[in-house]
Amino acid sequence: MQFCASIAQFLAWVSFLLLLATVGSSSSSKPLLNCQPLDRQLVNPSRHVDFLRAMSSVNDLITHDKLWVHSSFTDASPPIYVFLQCREDLSVSHCRRCFNESKLELETKCSGSAGRIHNDGCFLRFDDRDFLEEFVDPRFDRAKCVVTESGFGTFWKYLDEALVNVTLKAVKNGGFGAASVIRSEAVYALAQCWQTLDENSCRECLVNARSSLRDCEGHEAMAFFTGCYLKYSTHKFFDAAAEHKPDDDQRNFIRSTFFPHLSDHEVTKLAIAAISLSILTSLGAFISYRRFSRKRKAQIPSCSNFKYEMLEKATESFHDSMKLGQGGAGSVYKGILPDGRVVAVKKLFFNTREWADQFFNEVNLISVVQHKNLVRLLGCSIEGPKSLLVYEYVHNRSLDQILFMKNTVHILSWKQRFNIIIGISEGLEYLHRGSEVKIIHRDIKTSNILLDRNLSPKIADFGLIRSMGTDKTQTNTGIAGTLGYLAPEYLIKGQLTEKADVYAFGVLIIEIATGKKNNAFTQGTSSVLYSVWEHYKASTLKSSIDPRLKGNFTEEEALKVLQIGLLCVQSSVELRPSMSEIVFMLKKKDCNFDSPKQPPFLSASVLMPDEETKEV
Repeated sequence: MQFCASIAQFLAWVSFLLLLATVGSSSSSKPLLNCQPLDRQLVNPSRHVDFLRAMSSVNDLITHDKLWVHSSFTDASPPIYVFLQCREDLSVSHCRRCFNESKLELETKCSGSAGRIHNDGCFLRFDDRDFLEEFVDPRFDRAKCVVTESGFGTFWKYLDEALVNVTLKAVKNGGFGAASVIRSEAVYALAQCWQTLDENSCRECLVNARSSLRDCEGHEAMAFFTGCYLKYSTHKFFDAAAEHKPDDDQRNFIRSTFFPHLSDHEVTKLAIAAISLSILTSLGAFISYRRFSRKRKAQIPSCSNFKYEMLEKATESFHDSMKLGQGGAGSVYKGILPDGRVVAVKKLFFNTREWADQFFNEVNLISVVQHKNLVRLLGCSIEGPKSLLVYEYVHNRSLDQILFMKNTVHILSWKQRFNIIIGISEGLEYLHRGSEVKIIHRDIKTSNILLDRNLSPKIADFGLIRSMGTDKTQTNTGIAGTLGYLAPEYLIKGQLTEKADVYAFGVLIIEIATGKKNNAFTQGTSSVLYSVWEHYKASTLKSSIDPRLKGNFTEEEALKVLQIGLLCVQSSVELRPSMSEIVFMLKKKDCNFDSPKQPPFLSASVLMPDEETKEV
């Protein structure tokens, strides 16, 4: 009986702890906002876009067990570090509401590289450097006093007692504490340290905050500091559960109160119960895993829609007359399905079991990716002798067949070229940052850019080369792409980031602007990239524009395209802009951006002195 009673008491305590879903509401007082000084604004032309992306995941990371979030967006240049801390007596919904209100304030009023905002319920800060160890900063730390009449007798004595108590409680209890002193008058206090601080930093921050509040002459005040928040009031502003949240000593008391008094027989019973619970949990996990596995096998809607036999018939057994082109990963054929739909079917060269697993996972990831400048993947077939991909059919030719073909009837105008460049940049930017998973193309080139009836560009083959080339045991075979478009860090060291696509994009837009192909050149000749670089140094960049345009182009746009192209093909990864920055620079008029600092990397001259461009 004693055992049961003890367990019942213990469970009551546990239930009490689990039900600490507070409903405390924040004050409607005006927030304290601090923004980066104006002289550090516009460090990054796409800072606003990067800010929104850095903030986008914060809301989902707020949970009942974690009312604070630290995240970083290091792909941006400069990077963005974000920190959110809500009061631990708030509910998840109140925390999220406070975050969204604070984010909106920062978005509309802080256009520089950093900003911070204190609300009564939360603190939100972003910066271009990691600031987690900071807790006191005289430039920004402030006390906000609600001025009332003085002369409240013993109130100040009770206030000091409450502030000391809440400071000790917060330091002892992992950063949060609420306390009250009720004598002839009532004083309520709440302290919150950021969860990234240790005990000593928390204590120092709250001591400084407490000192600032002592200068206030009123019945309510708040201290907004770099690493903590402290508030007092004569009106209760927190839920009762906040004040009674057990600290470390209380938790130790719970453990020492019940379990040391159990007999050996009772301990055995408890152990048997724990083991039984563990077995049941494992069994449940196993059953859930089996169900998940069956569900995962069933999640191939796009692939199961196409049978190998049907696609074989649609392409007339992959006859040469239906062939649209060929790349490093496979050949593409025109196919006419039984329902009359015209599709593009790619027959892949790779067909090993290890590759098939990677291929399957990649198809599941990119099958939901949709953008107006990406060729849509309709499905696949992996059950026949060859793995097949089914894409939407783009009725016009690829960009290289229009741009580089001699004696072509149609010469792309500058307006058409610039719109094509904009479309490609937006499609790549979406692959890198717009979908749920970052997709690196690895083979951006003119032959992988298809044009529809309106000459709008569509990027083909996105994502799959990345899957096929991944081989953990043979790092040399992990490089895929076309010489002349390969970034140096990827070609030489095998280091793959989205900046490899940026390099290839730079080559591509220089080709579009000049009308010349960047072939792997033989020794003694000059590449297009090097020629454009020489014109840039000589301030004769206009001379690089395709002479077939006969001067009919917008000079500002043309020079901007070539300069952005040179920024993209620099050897240093850090000097290349991101696709978000590129989109911003291309679409915004009168946009100032960095000048190219390095000549282009000429990979082909190093590795292929006597051969034409080929697939790696």
